[in-house]
Amino acid sequence: MKEITTQSMNNVNIVGKLINTTFREGKTSEGKPYESVSFLVRVTQDVDGKQETSEISTSIFASQYTNSGKANPLYEGVQKAKELKTAQNVGIDAADMVRLSRANLQENFYTAKNGQFYDSWQIRGSFCSKAPSDANEIASFTIEAFILDMRDEMNREGEPTGRMIIKAGIVQYGGKLDVIELIVEDPDKVDYLQRNWEVNQTVKIVGRIRVKSEETKKMSATSSWGEVLPEETTRLVRELIVTGGSDDAYEEEVAYDPMDIKKAFNVRKALIEQKQNEAVAKSNTTTKKSAGKYDWE
Repeated sequence: MKEITTQSMNNVNIVGKLINTTFREGKTSEGKPYESVSFLVRVTQDVDGKQETSEISTSIFASQYTNSGKANPLYEGVQKAKELKTAQNVGIDAADMVRLSRANLQENFYTAKNGQFYDSWQIRGSFCSKAPSDANEIASFTIEAFILDMRDEMNREGEPTGRMIIKAGIVQYGGKLDVIELIVEDPDKVDYLQRNWEVNQTVKIVGRIRVKSEETKKMSATSSWGEVLPEETTRLVRELIVTGGSDDAYEEEVAYDPMDIKKAFNVRKALIEQKQNEAVAKSNTTTKKSAGKYDWE
């Protein structure tokens, strides 16, 4: 079987219009200078036959020098990114078309002060370069994943939406396990995967990245007698949509061992519990100021 120290295939490909860049520089805890940059890229692409537009954030972090003391090519790439034209500066028509390469998916979780756990995903890149103005826009991912769970998606009323959620384990550097949820929304693909994929299997998954805003409208009554007003709300949708992959699971010799995945999953679980306990402890030791008292007479 595949060793847990072997990283999963994990490739992200993004080509689109550069909306904005944000640069930040500083020093690491070891005192080494670094610079990071965040890109916001607008991509219009087909997702399961429907065209949609997403604005996707990625980031690159680079120290100025390598561990051997040589100039870091990645750092030099961040400097060159400052020359790119963004929609914020020159307008969307004149903005550069860019390609983000050698990027990958990573889990991104944090705990609130009350210990509440929040889990999502992020994209980390290595290089950003100018692409031809007529390049095909795309935001896709190709990964090898260990299936931890497959279940129907439910709405707030507890009813199935027709979509399926795949809880995927991605093996990162050093055997670290990231857990990321993927969405299968095409009914034919849902049916196929339910019949051909199972939990505890290693598979190849191909998909598209969706990051867009959705507006909903409803009528809101302020009281039993008052005027009913229209109310609009906007929510950010961040989804990884499965559009393809391997027909069947990997053969045993190239698949991950479920026992190795279980150990890595327990390490991740222990880290989350540690972060939650630390957040609660910090919150409990924070001095809370009482509200002032006022004499209204």
